[in-house]
Amino acid sequence: MKFPRIRNPLFAAMLTILSFAAYAEKSDNVVGSRDAAPEWTDADSNRDGYLSKEELMPYPTLGQDYAEIDTNDDGKISQAEYVDWMDPG
Repeated sequence: MKFPRIRNPLFAAMLTILSFAAYAEKSDNVVGSRDAAPEWTDADSNRDGYLSKEELMPYPTLGQDYAEIDTNDDGKISQAEYVDWMDPG
């Protein structure tokens, strides 16, 4: 595939800057973002009232924050721990 030649260096510079800005904006929400966390009912697939590490496999954000969310270190996340993590304020 033949790409068109960019003849204006200012246009090339602006295109590069905008590309980096778009990438930086997109990556702000990736890891550790509470906005990307699922609803409790979606994550608790076996409906036992707790989230295990296995249940969080489809949700890498929660998996990476598991130790932070499990505040009582019992190896599972209760709904109260999840709510506290979602709204730390």
